[in-house]
Amino acid sequence: MEDHTFVIPAYLESPHLEACIKSLIGQSVKSKIIITTSTPSVYLEKMADQYNIAYHINDTGARGIANDWNFALSKAEAKLVTIAHQDDIYESNYTEVITNAINCNEVKQILIAFTNYSDLVNGGSKKVSLNAIVKQTLLLPFAFSKIIPHSIIKKMILLFGDPICCPSVTLNLTELGGDFKFSQSYTCALDWYAWYQLALRRGAFMYINQKLVRHRIHSGSETTNQIVNGLRQKEELELFKLMWGKHMAKLIARVYALGHKENLL
Repeated sequence: MEDHTFVIPAYLESPHLEACIKSLIGQSVKSKIIITTSTPSVYLEKMADQYNIAYHINDTGARGIANDWNFALSKAEAKLVTIAHQDDIYESNYTEVITNAINCNEVKQILIAFTNYSDLVNGGSKKVSLNAIVKQTLLLPFAFSKIIPHSIIKKMILLFGDPICCPSVTLNLTELGGDFKFSQSYTCALDWYAWYQLALRRGAFMYINQKLVRHRIHSGSETTNQIVNGLRQKEELELFKLMWGKHMAKLIARVYALGHKENLL
């Protein structure tokens, strides 16, 4: 079994996909790279052929981001898997840092490990943002230890929003087991819901406070589309209700939604 694999659940024909692939190929520690898609095209085939990457088509007929991600995970025969988002860029030492952190740590039950990140806007990194400040505040418990095994603290990190940068997450499938799946009940908050469910389980979260991913913000991204059509706000409210109850959830959701303006270009 491979130690680490990047899976790219490619959707349509992102103009940023090639930059993402190059950043994965350029890692200081090499990993297997896989492209999966439910929207096959000549463009994706050529990209896979050009870079000699395994290419899998999800022809199950099931649709949705959760299905795409679950299918991608099913194709990764590795202990550690990173779902690489097609628009994002990974620093050359991402794999080395995160796999060493997981494999060399005495705490064996690491469920997920994730890193810090920077926003990539118009080709340059965004220095300061409200979102980044809020997320760093939510991650303060990791200032005392980069590994948190306690369910109460893991839940606390997620109570006021999702500070975990999804493309920076490496999943430890050995510890998660074969029953781990992203929920089809959510389209945009599926990662937040997944982390919340994992917070209830035995096992630890690991945070590496290094900016090893550049998360691209652009008008054509799925994140932007979800904010514009109101779906993201709706799903976030549902999760706040799950954690806080109806009345408190509405107040928290209104405040949390203010940060979405930074993703609208």
